[in-house]
Amino acid sequence: MADPRALLLLLNSETQFPRVASVDVFRGLSVFLMIFVDYGGSIFPIISHAPWNGLHLADFVMPFFLFLVGISLALVYKNKRSRPTQSSTWKPLLRSFQLFILGILLQGGYFHGIHSFTYGVDVQTIRFFGVLQRISIGYIVAALCQICLPTLPSKHTSFFKTYYSHWFVAAILLAIHSGLLYGLHVPDWQFDASLSTSSLPPIQAGNVYTVNCSVRGDLGPACNSAGMIDRYILGLDHLYKKPVFRNLKECNMSSTGQVSDSSPSWCHAPFDPEGILSSITAAVSCIIGLQYGHILANLEDHKGRLNQWLGFSVSFLALGWFLALIGIPLNKSLYTVSYMLLSSAASGLTFMALYILVDVYGYRRLTSVLEWMGKHSLSIFVLVSSNLAVIAIQGFYLTKPEYNIIEKMSKEEGHPPHPHGKDYVDPPPAPLLDFAEIKLWSFYRALIAEFIATLLFLYVTVATVIGHKKQTAPCDGVGLLGIAWSFGGMIFVLVYCTAGISGGHINPAVTFGLFLARKVSLIRAVLYMVAQCLGAICGVGLVKAFMKHPYNHLGGGANFVASGYSKGSALGAEMIGTFVLVYTVFSATDPKRSARDSHVPVLAPLPIGFAVFMVHLATIPITGTGINPARSFGAAVIFNNAKVWDDHWIFWVGPFVGALAAAAYHQYILRAAAIKALGSFRSNPTN
Repeated sequence: MADPRALLLLLNSETQFPRVASVDVFRGLSVFLMIFVDYGGSIFPIISHAPWNGLHLADFVMPFFLFLVGISLALVYKNKRSRPTQSSTWKPLLRSFQLFILGILLQGGYFHGIHSFTYGVDVQTIRFFGVLQRISIGYIVAALCQICLPTLPSKHTSFFKTYYSHWFVAAILLAIHSGLLYGLHVPDWQFDASLSTSSLPPIQAGNVYTVNCSVRGDLGPACNSAGMIDRYILGLDHLYKKPVFRNLKECNMSSTGQVSDSSPSWCHAPFDPEGILSSITAAVSCIIGLQYGHILANLEDHKGRLNQWLGFSVSFLALGWFLALIGIPLNKSLYTVSYMLLSSAASGLTFMALYILVDVYGYRRLTSVLEWMGKHSLSIFVLVSSNLAVIAIQGFYLTKPEYNIIEKMSKEEGHPPHPHGKDYVDPPPAPLLDFAEIKLWSFYRALIAEFIATLLFLYVTVATVIGHKKQTAPCDGVGLLGIAWSFGGMIFVLVYCTAGISGGHINPAVTFGLFLARKVSLIRAVLYMVAQCLGAICGVGLVKAFMKHPYNHLGGGANFVASGYSKGSALGAEMIGTFVLVYTVFSATDPKRSARDSHVPVLAPLPIGFAVFMVHLATIPITGTGINPARSFGAAVIFNNAKVWDDHWIFWVGPFVGALAAAAYHQYILRAAAIKALGSFRSNPTN
């Protein structure tokens, strides 16, 4: 089971091709990412699966595995494609079947969940398709292409032409997928959400929901043809009971994982993201990985391999983005063509990076842990996906099986609300890439608000700093206390004014922290930071225009490490100061706090402004207080001093690390997301 050639692939052990360390490292990285997104998805929602359209970190894990299937097959069957035999054909068929059955045992409900002590399989609700089942389908398709299909001599032809038959099969599969996805008519359909076969909480006896469709080519969660095919062939009771689309805003899912009665009917229905139709394009990912493996097996020099891989990856990336822009969404649940191409490009580029690091430059010590995980990944996968780790912890209890560590922690997290509080619902997580929002005027209005707010912030605060330094007498001017008040007061005023329009970030570090917590999309986060930096440049530019002489001679309000302090001390001060600010932002805007402490009136901009004020009191003597990369960047651009630029990296790295720490502390410790993460095991539909 620990044999890497059997790992997740059950590949032939007869291959004599030399071991490629980067393949093992890539496989280990994929296993690590699988564990990371499973456990960390509820801690950092930005890494968990996109609710429907979009790409998050978790959405790359499956394509990575499928890509590796293809690479490994090219190495295993390098010398067999010219003479296929009955034995070489039946062996991959048998191994694919074994992998499919193993997937049913692990994910069909055979092991109990963290809140259930039942054991065994209810054949009426067993899940037929899952992660290993999809890998087995991709494996057999790619294996038969490699073993049975004809090829051209590779000496004087490109790899694309050499394996023309593989590309032809891939094109046929994509045509079948697109034809069924867009061409099938989806009628209205019904389901009973209160049956005992459902993992949903009972709503009413015999509560039958109707989903109104009668459409063709719909790619939404309710009326897509992929779900219809699974319902007709597999049966509604054999699909995944907790589809990720319940995290969509429309479903209004509570923090306890229950869908509101007022939500659309389809929010209560099961849906299998590893279903029949999406497995067709998933198999194409294996065929693409097979082509990368051909390059690895047939070319000897590093440069030739990397050039060929880069050509494939860039082509897939460009084509995938083009399809996404013309309206084919990036959707992992449907495994759309655009998603398949982009994820394959990401797989190829990631493999190239690891190949350069491990096989070209030989940095194997840096990746030794991942390499070990790659060699034992099937064993690791079984331990994770079967809940064996949790079952082992649950085995120790006091008096009754229910009195165990896991159950106790779960109950502590689910304590009843404060008597003065009220119910609350966490806002739905923002998608990683939300192309729809760039079509909305409200998005550009928010960018303008961030630009103007940062401009005003820098103008008032830097002018205050220059005005203070202009004074000569010890008691003239506002002093350091006044400078701190100007920064804190302006943040209070501007957050109050812009919170309802853009969220009132006015700081790339705040935007970065909220992005990590999946409060904003990547597109919004990046453009917010651009708007903030441009606003900061313009704000400081106004100060220089109005106060040119004192501005040029009094430091320009720029941030740098003060004399007597090291860069390490300055970096630490920036990290701690930003941690205080971003932690305050999370706490002041936490919907759980607002609901449970609703009897205590809190104006969110007030504590945020006070946090900025207090941090400035502590940090002005060290760095002049950055804690805002846009503020430091705007002053550095306009003042343009060598010392300022030499220290400038501190005012980006420090705030971003501090924001990361604050997001992790709030989500992981205060919101107890680590306990919630225990519910992410996927082996039992009744978890």
